[in-house]
Amino acid sequence: MKQMFSYENITGLHLELTTKCNAMCPMCNRNFKGKPRDDLPINELTIKDIKILMNKEFIEKLKLISVCGVYGEPICCRDLKKILRYIYKCNPNVDIDIYTNGGLYDEEWWQDLAKIMKKHNGTVIFGIDGVDETHSLHRRNTDFNTVIRNAKAYINAGGNAGWDFIVFKHNEHQVEAARKMSEELGFKAFQIKKTSRFLKNLYEHDEQLDSTILGYGKHPVYDSSGKKIYHIELPENKEYRNTSEDTLLKLIEKYETIDKYFDSVPIDCGALKSGGVFISAQGEVFPCCTVYQQVMYKVIHGVTDESELNEYKIYLKDNLSAYDRSIKEIVEGTFFKELFNSFGCKSIKTGKPKSCTRACGKNLDVHAGGHTTKIKYSGGKK
Repeated sequence: MKQMFSYENITGLHLELTTKCNAMCPMCNRNFKGKPRDDLPINELTIKDIKILMNKEFIEKLKLISVCGVYGEPICCRDLKKILRYIYKCNPNVDIDIYTNGGLYDEEWWQDLAKIMKKHNGTVIFGIDGVDETHSLHRRNTDFNTVIRNAKAYINAGGNAGWDFIVFKHNEHQVEAARKMSEELGFKAFQIKKTSRFLKNLYEHDEQLDSTILGYGKHPVYDSSGKKIYHIELPENKEYRNTSEDTLLKLIEKYETIDKYFDSVPIDCGALKSGGVFISAQGEVFPCCTVYQQVMYKVIHGVTDESELNEYKIYLKDNLSAYDRSIKEIVEGTFFKELFNSFGCKSIKTGKPKSCTRACGKNLDVHAGGHTTKIKYSGGKK
């Protein structure tokens, strides 16, 4: 890999608008034993913030914007619609995807969102993980009937919608019923998602990260008091499992330990290849959400495991706030340069970034392993 991070190459943006969320999904990193993490900063970008962080010249560069939370739910951002109008005014041709649990507001709110999105062929992707009450076993604090009502209001008002279904043992028997329902309701696409989060306890050792794991393939679910009430599991049908599972297990066998594999594998950075950049709800700029979340392991999770902190140590050397500096200055500044240079370190102990190694190691693409080919219906955008 010869090309370093460059502002000129940016064509895509992953935008986190807020760290607020109405749901309590048990495998989400914002939550710990049934409650949001104590040190999670509650941030929300306003239209005023967006105009400071993202000027017209930057927005005009973009071909795709993915509005998807890492620690939050996009529709919890009160200025979402104002922000969308501003972005579309700056760049009417940019492709915007919004990923949501769809569990808030009334039908009128969703109809209004459809009016904004359909003018520019934008898409809202609803995360619906089951049919009827099964959905809420993972998407806790959301109601299936409310989500479907909102999706129907959005679709019937002319909005393009996708249905993403994360498969677990408890809902794998409903995949076909959900797919059929998605077509009947007018969704443009249906996609099976295969979570990689069960793999985390194979490579994360700090108790602040893996202490909620119940052995490989199981994850406990807690109520708000911290009481364990049930657990969710990998699907039994391997067709619905992340293909990275078999690959990673074979790599561990080949290299004897996961750490030896991480030390040896070359990094093939996805952000460099795609021309992407990530902006957090704090207005900080990172190459991607994976690096951002790795830095937050120290800030939010209180992680002390040295193998998890290489990215954080580089982060301390620079100011990544787009309130203080232009995106161009940040992307071509110290953090991005040192992160790129660290790809060449011989081991995690000597500074190789763990997040980049596990997400973009040449032998393993966890992200690609979690997606199926979208089923696209007639007239669908994607």
